[in-house]
Amino acid sequence: MTKLTFDQFVHPLSEFPGIVHREDSDEPMLDMYTMAGVLLYAACANGNLKAQENILETLAAHTELDAHLLFERCKIGDRAAILQTTSLIVAGLESSMETVEVF
Repeated sequence: MTKLTFDQFVHPLSEFPGIVHREDSDEPMLDMYTMAGVLLYAACANGNLKAQENILETLAAHTELDAHLLFERCKIGDRAAILQTTSLIVAGLESSMETVEVF
């Protein structure tokens, strides 16, 4: 089994280890790419079932991809798969935030 480290899941667009401050909030938070990396790391390296479920659900929205194969590649540390999956998770997070802001 491949030993995964969090560094493998840090996307080049991530601001890790920095934090961001949203204009409408006093609370600091991680940027989207760092959050996506944390979720993917939790799913791949720690076997977090809820994270795996959420990621596979996000990937399933992209019918042109084999979600399970892409996720399996992430679990073995394939950097290209990790970057692609992270970007897709970010797109899903941004879409979810836009939906929440509409209400």
